[in-house]
Amino acid sequence: MQKILEVRNLTKKYCEGTVESLAVDHISLDVAAREFVIIMGASGSGKTSLLHLIAGIDDFDEGTVLLKNTDFGQMREKAKTIFRRENIGIVFQQHCLIPDLTVYENMILPMMLAGKMAKGKEKDSVKNTILKLCGQCGLKEHTDKYPSQLSGGQQQRASILRAIINRPPLLLCDEPTGSLNSAQTEIVMKLLHLLNKEGQTIILVTHDIKVAARGKRVVFLKDGSVDGELVFPETYQDSVTRDEICQRREKELLHFLQKRGW
Repeated sequence: MQKILEVRNLTKKYCEGTVESLAVDHISLDVAAREFVIIMGASGSGKTSLLHLIAGIDDFDEGTVLLKNTDFGQMREKAKTIFRRENIGIVFQQHCLIPDLTVYENMILPMMLAGKMAKGKEKDSVKNTILKLCGQCGLKEHTDKYPSQLSGGQQQRASILRAIINRPPLLLCDEPTGSLNSAQTEIVMKLLHLLNKEGQTIILVTHDIKVAARGKRVVFLKDGSVDGELVFPETYQDSVTRDEICQRREKELLHFLQKRGW
């Protein structure tokens, strides 16, 4: 399958006085188009740092980041911002919706920044697209509401739709269910699974085994380095339903994590 992301020897150092620490230690990682990659590891293992480096939010000290065969990491800041806007969607643990804008306005803002807003019939088409997405995610009746009027799960679904409204090739999610209850988490994961099924490439950081079992591959980090990978089979001969497959994956993942001192 075609690679969408190539990370090579990525390194990020932090200094406190005379003490130097490696948040990301020469990590190499390939991600294929349509993959759903999970990043796991203990607190301080470099998960969020890696995601921020891939997104170009932070600068790295060594290595390369190639997204769609473009050396994203070496771009100047303005070019990097434009490239990120067109190619990467980002979802954080806290939804980061703009409080003074409605759900609809939050979703249309990235299109305006990307110069994709149109007039007349095309503008109506954009509105219909947003309403259709909201309808698929249970938000159609909430498009005129402000973030403070939504539940945590609704806010996170809105932030995910905002992140993918411009159809970026890569979606990065940093603990998107970390502040949600189990019911809200299930709804958000169903949305991400649907997006992946439709072709969206996703990299997601999580501590939650149930969330991680919904991905296709788990990359485990320890002290800033890759300490192992687990690739899930698509199906199991003796497991038929989605719940049974998830249960099998959770058992495999737990065994994988325990071997690494989880």
